Amino acid sequence: MSFSSEIKERLLENVSKVKDERLKKAETFGEYITINHFKSALERDYNDLLLLNTADDDILRQIIIGSFLSSGYITDPSIDYHVEVIFKNKALADYYINLLSLLDFTPRYIKREVGRNVNHSVYIKEADQVSTYLSILGVSSHMLKFEQIRVEKEVKNNINRKVNCETANLSKTIKASVNQVNAINKLKENKKYNALDKKLKEAAKVRLKYPDDSIEMLANRLNITKSGMKHRLDKIIAIASK
Repeated sequence: MSFSSEIKERLLENVSKVKDERLKKAETFGEYITINHFKSALERDYNDLLLLNTADDDILRQIIIGSFLSSGYITDPSIDYHVEVIFKNKALADYYINLLSLLDFTPRYIKREVGRNVNHSVYIKEADQVSTYLSILGVSSHMLKFEQIRVEKEVKNNINRKVNCETANLSKTIKASVNQVNAINKLKENKKYNALDKKLKEAAKVRLKYPDDSIEMLANRLNITKSGMKHRLDKIIAIASK
């Protein structure tokens, strides 16, 4: 069973226990706004709910539950962070956007053509907001599962970024070292090495002795600054290039 299906199964259990008629009406209304092709069809029986300024948090929550049960889905968080509810009518999709905005969400909208039909989708992509949406649905176990997966993904991504950064730095260090060693050997082959001043010779000797060291490590060996070490090696390459 998918992550979204598990949530709907839990919601159906919770909805069946609701006794308050106001909340039942709101849940039904949440379903109707997703399947009706005309907003006007709901104005007679649900005008009070269409006027968002008269609805309290419990009513808004039940509308969200009804709409999600009817045509919503949540992507498995191990794949992506995504909540989406599909509507048949643009005006009702706009109503849902306004409802979510009241609860500090920043929903997005997309129009999709499916054959001769047109669907109006309202969706949320931000991880924090998906977590809040799960909280509003009242599926605490799934919200905790979502947060666990989210933390694991963030840790993994941080490790990958660090490894990639270290790999890039190592590659950069190796490439620079090869260029520097080649320049020094070129000077020796062309009898120009002995013409280098004392500081450049020091830099050349330590580079040849420690070809795998970074510029910073070489600088520490000579007790000079990193920029000073780089300047000396750059100057050696410049002389060799002539």
